[in-house]
Amino acid sequence: MSTSQKGVSRVTASLIGAVGVVLWATETMLVTLTTSIPPLQTVALAFMFSAAMSPAVWFLTGSHPLEAFRQPLRVWVLTVGSLVGYHSCIYYATQQAPPAAAALLQSTTPLMIVIGSAFLPGERLRWWHVVGALLGFVGVTLLVETGGEGASAGSSIFYLALIGVAAGLWGLYSVVARTLPDVPSSALGVFYAACAVVTFAAHLTLETWVPPQPTEWLAVAGLGIFPMGLAIYFWDFGLKRGDIQALGAFSYVEPFIGAVLVALFTGAALSLSLVWSGLLVVTGAVIASAGLWRKTRATHAIAKPSSLSHGWLQSVNDIGSQAELHHVTNLVIERLMSIGRDYDDPRAYDREMKELLLALESIVRIWDELQAASGDDADPKPACQLVA
Repeated sequence: MSTSQKGVSRVTASLIGAVGVVLWATETMLVTLTTSIPPLQTVALAFMFSAAMSPAVWFLTGSHPLEAFRQPLRVWVLTVGSLVGYHSCIYYATQQAPPAAAALLQSTTPLMIVIGSAFLPGERLRWWHVVGALLGFVGVTLLVETGGEGASAGSSIFYLALIGVAAGLWGLYSVVARTLPDVPSSALGVFYAACAVVTFAAHLTLETWVPPQPTEWLAVAGLGIFPMGLAIYFWDFGLKRGDIQALGAFSYVEPFIGAVLVALFTGAALSLSLVWSGLLVVTGAVIASAGLWRKTRATHAIAKPSSLSHGWLQSVNDIGSQAELHHVTNLVIERLMSIGRDYDDPRAYDREMKELLLALESIVRIWDELQAASGDDADPKPACQLVA
């Protein structure tokens, strides 16, 4: 990941991930325009358009085009397997599975993300995460259709099983991706290309090619650029740098926004249950992200003293007397204690902690030099410099 990407704050990264969720909401509407195309063919063509965006992403992020080839095999298996498996199962099953049960199964993914993230290093599951996720789940259930089920009992089990596999794959990918912060999101472009190849091979084996009409080409391109392209770029970045629990709960807004878009573009009436669903989902997302905003306020509250606003390493480098050494030592220790009291998210302080530890190492070295000096009043030499 580029230097600029690493410097993005936790709040900003979470907001970027939230934009990805909103972009996902276009998938429901776009898929309705591709129903005459075989599902694997749709997925393969969409990933082709996703991969075509790679040069622009590399240019904007400053990432190396070959970064994906530097990743271990497990990253390739996780990413390509999850993307291909999720989209193939969803596109194949949603047109045949009972809509009520399918919607409920898909809505378990956010819960998997919120609960599963509690087992990740540096993460803690708080009451607001659970309450927000449950409110979102209740909101999604209001979107469930209670009418007739379109598939027979036997086929329903099969199609629902595929949707369950898809939900599990996406939940697994989202949680495990958090443990791979050094894998740049920009590497997804190459993974998209691999997904296109794998899915197209499956299409040739299992399906018959259907030439898309012009409107279908536009819909497939939209799928590749928005929900299967930019949305996953943003989601992956948010997962690795933002608040994963808040994003997990916020992802409940995707089916709500998708239902609104379908209603608007198909001329269907916006029902009262849709409004109540939106209120519950949005309320749940706000509650689940409470820790994110509290974290922001706490970070501002324990900001660096103004006397050290130019950086900890430079402050140590500028020490020219024993009095200054005492002063800087106290400030460094106080800052370490302040961070320790607000250390729920270690990644928020990664860079500063590294500087503080290096500064502390230099301070100890200066004290050793003083003790080795002939007199107690000897001033430490500013020649003991650190490279930032």
